[in-house]
Amino acid sequence: MKYWSLLFGLTTVLAVAAFAYAPFDDDWWLPSYKGTNAGALETLGEISGQAPGMASTLGAMKGGAGATGPAGLQPLDEARAWADGQSARLGRLASEGFLTGRTRALQGRAAGASAAMIEARAALAAGDGADPALDEAIEALEGLGEGAAGAIASVTEPGGGLRAPVSTAAVQIDHLYILILLITGLTFVGVMAAMVVAMWRFRARPGRKAVYSHGSLKVEIVWTVIPAAILVFLALYQLRAWADIKFKSTYPDVAPLAEITARQFQWKMRYPGPDGELGTGDDLHTVNDLHFVKDEPTIIHLKSEDVLHSFFLPQLRIKQDAVPGMTIPVLFDASKAGRYELLCAELCGWGHYKMRAQVVVHETRDEFDEWVEQALREQDRSEPAADPAGAEADLAAAPEWSESEAR
Repeated sequence: MKYWSLLFGLTTVLAVAAFAYAPFDDDWWLPSYKGTNAGALETLGEISGQAPGMASTLGAMKGGAGATGPAGLQPLDEARAWADGQSARLGRLASEGFLTGRTRALQGRAAGASAAMIEARAALAAGDGADPALDEAIEALEGLGEGAAGAIASVTEPGGGLRAPVSTAAVQIDHLYILILLITGLTFVGVMAAMVVAMWRFRARPGRKAVYSHGSLKVEIVWTVIPAAILVFLALYQLRAWADIKFKSTYPDVAPLAEITARQFQWKMRYPGPDGELGTGDDLHTVNDLHFVKDEPTIIHLKSEDVLHSFFLPQLRIKQDAVPGMTIPVLFDASKAGRYELLCAELCGWGHYKMRAQVVVHETRDEFDEWVEQALREQDRSEPAADPAGAEADLAAAPEWSESEAR
């Protein structure tokens, strides 16, 4: 029996350790903003850390007299190669929708620094005055480092972390989650501890007779009333969060951003076109590509084309089933610009695992409008214009089928 006691004791220790560690893990129960945007944040961190050093390298080359040889130009060449590499990385971030306005501006600074370094290299190799071009490159590099640090700061909390919830719903959901975790965790630890103590204290011993009990009415009442009271408390405590997230009557008076239709195995998005109305001929159609604006309450109309699906934004803590035959409004927002994930959280068929979409949160309404305009232009290019004359010619040239041939 003592071995069972040791086993339960070890289980309790592991549970307590996991319970204590969980709040310090960035991805302790759902994907975090930091996890989703790790590559982008790493790029910006490298730029903010390395740009000042590159600027210092160029500063040391100022004031030189006479032509500079290949060996002396090597630091400048390395700095220019670095700037070109960062420009390409920032271009990829902008195309992926990560802080598009900021990363595009940083890309311009990196390209400007590279152009100035090309000019400075030519002047140094010829022995001409290269200080103005070097000053321009240094200024661009310093601005690049400061801009990258500012971009990181724009998605970082005042305390320097990235753990804070990134939506209004996430604040409420995480609070409820932690409260329930505390209640269930303490209950588990208490039950396991009582079991270990009981198994150790009342273990079999030579000459000791077992005592049989038919139970205790008082104990049964206690362990029935306390859990019932906890469940009633949780049911009442979460009503405010449920109403804010799910009740249409509490939604802000804003026009729907898009109509999203789930189907096996993709998400179809339909945004209003230039007329601002959904369901008209100028609408923008995308697949697996959701965009909206930071700090703006966003409402979408959710539908399903075939079977049950579930619209799940894990970082924003939003989940809503898509039910065939129903149009369901869904409210959400995001307090950080960047990239997120949209997943299907309802088993919907063999391809359920791949039913995911990218979510891009833009910093400003102007940035979002720019994306819509560009997407509309691409959509118009991909749709061939109708040619009535050509269609009539094709119809005239089509063979006529007799009734006997059809049979």
